Amino acid sequence: MLWVTVWLGYTRAVMLVRPARYVAERAPSDVGLAYWEDVTFYAPDGVRLHGWFIPPQPNNLAGIIFVLGWATNRAHLLEEAALLARHGYGALLFDLRNHGASGGTITTLGYLEAEDVRSAVAYVLTRAEVDARRIVLMGHSMGAGTVLRAGARIEHARAVIAMSAYASLEDNIVEGVEGLTGLPAFPFAPLVIWFGEREAGLNIRHVRPIDDIAHISPRAVMLIHGELDTLIPVRNAHRLYHAAREPKELYIIRKAGHVALMQAEPREYERRVSEFLRRALE
Repeated sequence: MLWVTVWLGYTRAVMLVRPARYVAERAPSDVGLAYWEDVTFYAPDGVRLHGWFIPPQPNNLAGIIFVLGWATNRAHLLEEAALLARHGYGALLFDLRNHGASGGTITTLGYLEAEDVRSAVAYVLTRAEVDARRIVLMGHSMGAGTVLRAGARIEHARAVIAMSAYASLEDNIVEGVEGLTGLPAFPFAPLVIWFGEREAGLNIRHVRPIDDIAHISPRAVMLIHGELDTLIPVRNAHRLYHAAREPKELYIIRKAGHVALMQAEPREYERRVSEFLRRALE
């Protein structure tokens, strides 16, 4: 039985750092966005990244960089992009390394992905349609942890919106192992961590958005979380909010879980997010 336990721990660890790829089967035009283009750019270590660029309206000039969750692709946040496009915001939706159509063979759960976001910001800065003072980072789940890390390190990010973010990988490993692998935390969580760190070349203690979030200030940060989230429990949002400095906002969606936050209460979501962006970019 011991070898079965070790084998299961190893295979689930590989699944976490080498998730199955799903190439986007939708395009911005499928959610009513008429003007968009395919774009490519490169991470600092040479990984090629693929995305869609949607220009902002001339009376807005702001660009929002959307960052996907684990094992998804750039289409994952198309509805959010379409919603904010109605308010004049442009968007860059792109596949992180080892996701969708982008290059790379390893997922580091927010560590190297923060450098992918740095390259996305650098790309948006080349677009004349976007005001360099009006760039926002917005991510979900793994993407939320990634934008919190990136926002603390990239001064061009004027505001950050993190949906279903983890405070740290280490503190959420029990729920993460159970939710993502289907295995009980004991005895598998230590095995998954051990094998996963060696596959990714990463110490999970380095991925701690709770240590990063205070450094986003004086730029604004908004935390959105579903109260019923069982994968990344809502306590993460409260811990992150407590660690953040002003200006900050916490929006808990009562009847939402880990995904489909916008769909749980679309009108309130639109009001809260659009008002946050207006204040953050004014």
